Amino acid sequence: MLGFGGFLLGSISLAFYLKDVSVPVNSLMASLPIMVFASTIMLLMASVWAMRLGDGVFAAVYGLFGTFWLSFFVLVRAIVIILLTLTPLRLPSVFTLLFVVVSATLLVLFGSIEQAIDQTVNNPLNTSDPWLIYVGITTMFLFIGVGMYIFASSMHRAAGAKNLPSASR
Repeated sequence: MLGFGGFLLGSISLAFYLKDVSVPVNSLMASLPIMVFASTIMLLMASVWAMRLGDGVFAAVYGLFGTFWLSFFVLVRAIVIILLTLTPLRLPSVFTLLFVVVSATLLVLFGSIEQAIDQTVNNPLNTSDPWLIYVGITTMFLFIGVGMYIFASSMHRAAGAKNLPSASR
């Protein structure tokens, strides 16, 4: 539960930053402490906790997302997250959905960076909007919703209720 709380904190902060909801206007500095410190610390703590419980799968998932937020400016982790998408077949199907949407988001956001650079270099006088960023923001809110579902399911299970559909382990 701690891991998905950290996952959601960082993801929502990044989505709001990309949507220009931060204060001061368009400043990464407002979102950076949340993304790096809160998310990284929560996810890495959850990773260690999962390792101590002998749950290597969740230790890997939390550790990977924790190091992603730690290395936010370096998108090399995207390749590992895409590979991770291929491995959760024994986990509940909602985790596969989460990894697919996160992978798609990272690829689209990388493409939007390439699109913005291309527009700047090839058409410096044309200030057209790099439309791919909006696709990336939309898919980011989709994986935030999936993460919220997983978090809610974990809270239900921890409180003694039945698992939500597709989120049982």
